[in-house]
Amino acid sequence: MRTWSDSPFPRLVRSGDVEGYDAATVVARDNGESSVIHEAPGHPGWLVKRYKPAARIGHIALDDLIELPGQMSAGDLALVDRSIAWPVSRVVDGYRTVGTLMARADDAFTGDVALLQGRTRRQTIEVDLLANADRDIERLGLPVPTPALRLAAMREIVAVAALFERHGLVYGDWSFANAFWAPGTDRVLVIDMDTVRMGRRDHLETHNWDDPLADESRPLTTHTDRYKVALLVARTTTGLRQERGKAVERMAALYPRYPDLIALLAACVDATEPEARPRLEEILSAMDGPAATGSRIGGGRTGTGARPRSGTASAGGRQNHGVPSGANVTGTVPWRPNGGQAPKVPSSVPRPPSTPRRSTPAGPRTAGPARAPHAPRTSQRTPSAPASGASAGTPPTGPDRSRPPERTGSGCSPVWIVTVLLLIAFIAVIALRS
Repeated sequence: MRTWSDSPFPRLVRSGDVEGYDAATVVARDNGESSVIHEAPGHPGWLVKRYKPAARIGHIALDDLIELPGQMSAGDLALVDRSIAWPVSRVVDGYRTVGTLMARADDAFTGDVALLQGRTRRQTIEVDLLANADRDIERLGLPVPTPALRLAAMREIVAVAALFERHGLVYGDWSFANAFWAPGTDRVLVIDMDTVRMGRRDHLETHNWDDPLADESRPLTTHTDRYKVALLVARTTTGLRQERGKAVERMAALYPRYPDLIALLAACVDATEPEARPRLEEILSAMDGPAATGSRIGGGRTGTGARPRSGTASAGGRQNHGVPSGANVTGTVPWRPNGGQAPKVPSSVPRPPSTPRRSTPAGPRTAGPARAPHAPRTSQRTPSAPASGASAGTPPTGPDRSRPPERTGSGCSPVWIVTVLLLIAFIAVIALRS
């Protein structure tokens, strides 16, 4: 099932239409802003997240978020449907927003976790468990991931984070608990999407994930997301859950073929200014570094097959912090009609005088006084063939004004007629006097 595109609900759903649940259909209670999360009645595979009465929910921002995937490229929408529990509807009670609807994680994200005395518990597997050392994952009864599989799962996380940044969204709450992992594969599902905001969001405290360059007086931005995502990648791929710099250093030993990636993660973690942190698209591209030589992250993945690459840089190459190449660019791109090309000028619009006209049919004339029939046209003239001795590529030139104009018709000028008549009259007067 696709998490956004397959929604059977309208964008606004009345609370009464999705009421009714019991203990068997409850997924979570009293979790953050939600009072309860339960399966939507009559719609298996879909969840209702009901907010606490005191929760501050901006309905306009939530509506914009719900609609956003419909405006994305096909590649971004495929990533949304594959790896994000994107909200699909706003649940309302009269004029109040009381909840949201979203897809439920499928069974691939569940597993039997070993407990004491040989018992097990079926539960949804968070990235929290993937971020353990190999021996701890084995003790939990889950398949132990290879380093390549860990990195492949984190690549999907970074792809989601880069999509958010590409669309100006601030997630703000990256941690082990806000994404699910399908054991034995590189599949992930990012959750808690309904609190994502455009541009910035209020500060929130996440223990052991706090940004050293942010404080409670400053809102969270994409720069904060860059720090937390880099930390999530380093910790999950190494199993060093509490470390920051050491986790990045450990990656150098585990992933020696990804020096660009390690340098970018270190730049995110160690930056002294938020703006100095590399873009998430750069990190994503660096995770595809060995692809140019025929080896790709997750080459030994289980049951997931090849996936479209969201990265846009060449293999292993770190991009500038500006706009990366590719169909999709990070940052704000000004809108330009015709794809940024120069606008086409209709044939009826006169060209600048300095631009020579080619021998093309003139466009319709929409202004200027009417001309007498057969009057010579002095503007927008179609040039005649070049005179002998002129090259075919020489543009036509205007008349040579250093010479008097040539006569083009027969007959006498009125001035000469008057002169001749006066001369005849003068001769006649002389003849009469004599």
